[in-house]
Amino acid sequence: MQTVQTLAPPSGGQEEAVPAAGASRAGRLLSLRRIDEAIGVACMLAIVASIAWGVITRYLFPQPAAWTFEAAVIAFGWLVFFGSAACVRWRMHADVDALVAMFPPKVRRVVFIGNWLLLAVLFVVLAAMFAWQGVIAHSIRVVSLDIPRSVVYAPMSVASILMLVQHLLLAPWRDGWQWRASSESAL
Repeated sequence: MQTVQTLAPPSGGQEEAVPAAGASRAGRLLSLRRIDEAIGVACMLAIVASIAWGVITRYLFPQPAAWTFEAAVIAFGWLVFFGSAACVRWRMHADVDALVAMFPPKVRRVVFIGNWLLLAVLFVVLAAMFAWQGVIAHSIRVVSLDIPRSVVYAPMSVASILMLVQHLLLAPWRDGWQWRASSESAL
């Protein structure tokens, strides 16, 4: 059984449950905040399983499974987008900031705010475009799997929304919109 500490938020609202120091790792891994990672792992497993099944059926059975390639490609697309959402949270995307590092602090701050806003707009546009693509492609069927093509695009819209949420949760306004050097500069 997992022990949970309750903390009162500073604003005086409802109490928030926080896992205690001895809480199980599995409970923390399955939180909604990290759902993007869980979906990415499931997609990776689906890719490996479908490709393995395709190879097995090609060499051991008279008729190979035709659906395995499409399943792997769809799962790979989802893996890329849900993995990107996880990378936004951990600030793992590449950024080339050698030029920005040479700017005076005020200019770096302006670039940082502009970049943050630009990324937020990008995630909103991606979510809207994938949602629209899912709507207009719903009547088109995927060839081997015989599922609506919206099944391919709708999760990418959800992943784009998760990227936006992760981007907003970084909350750079808490530290006064201060530019931070890339993690690569520490290497």
